[in-house]
Amino acid sequence: MPISSPLADRIGIEYPFMQSGMGGIGPITLARLAAAISEAGALGTIAHPAIVLERPGISEDELSALVEEVVEQVLEGIRLAVSRTARPLAINVRIAQEQPDAPAILEAILRERERDPRVRDQLRVLTTSGGHPAMYGMNERFRESGMLHFHAVSNVRHARTAQREGMDAVIATGFEAAGHVGHEPVNTFVLVPSIAAAVDLPVLAAGGVVDGTALAGALALGAQMGYMGTRFLASEESEYNEGNKKYIVSARETDTEIVPAFFGPARFIKNGFTEEVRKLEENHTPHFERMRIEGAAMRRGALEGDMENGMMVGGQGIGRVAEVLPAAEIVRQVAAEAEQALVDAQRFIR
Repeated sequence: MPISSPLADRIGIEYPFMQSGMGGIGPITLARLAAAISEAGALGTIAHPAIVLERPGISEDELSALVEEVVEQVLEGIRLAVSRTARPLAINVRIAQEQPDAPAILEAILRERERDPRVRDQLRVLTTSGGHPAMYGMNERFRESGMLHFHAVSNVRHARTAQREGMDAVIATGFEAAGHVGHEPVNTFVLVPSIAAAVDLPVLAAGGVVDGTALAGALALGAQMGYMGTRFLASEESEYNEGNKKYIVSARETDTEIVPAFFGPARFIKNGFTEEVRKLEENHTPHFERMRIEGAAMRRGALEGDMENGMMVGGQGIGRVAEVLPAAEIVRQVAAEAEQALVDAQRFIR
């Protein structure tokens, strides 16, 4: 019998897992990847492109122009994804205070859903991360629009805050995850059941969910869906540079580390970039200078494939990723593995 969950049924997808936000770099929205994942029966997510502030002394007018550029990239990503599948889609927005484009992107999403009936029907989930779930006072507007709103949390206290703010689900992000993680190291195996017991909301499990075995474990821990990034980054449709994909396939579970990035603690694959970030912290490099330096590393890694000194994204699950595959094949494998793992687990029942 195929796996499912109440939350997956509510969204309208076949399988209880989705692509994570996978923070787009530069013009990357991962729209083709999101559409391929959704078309295969899971839930694809359109990524939030990044403003890469490599040049110091950006004026207010220049920053406004960059924000407008990112908003247009988001809209292009939404339209492309909707053109490639008729199935449900999600979109991620980073809402940290350091994210100057977030309010404009949220407004643009609401406008696009009003403008295009297809977008209103298909773009069903907003995931937010990196900030307070109050989200600039816009939660009620998204609820009225009909979108479900999931927020990423890294501890029980934050999950309870998300519940008070009216979230439809929380994404329990364990310390194994790629990218930004919690300030305190709480791993998925502890975090997911703790949050599931603490709030009356569906929980998605993030961090280490790279295959069907991990998804089955997450469901057994109390999650209703898995939240999967690293595995989908190493897919044929991913817009990340082939160098980053190859790095993931060749890496071991010990090849990542947590570094003090300018948004907070973050996990990346070990290389010259992670060494540089530690030196920036030790030298008390000013915040905006760090944003410029780390922004350049984002471009070098994601767009140019500089494996030595670029930012290489990957969570601890990289050791279980053996090859780059089409997204549809990844979805099929994960669903089949999870179903088999749950069936096999019944042998422990007497």
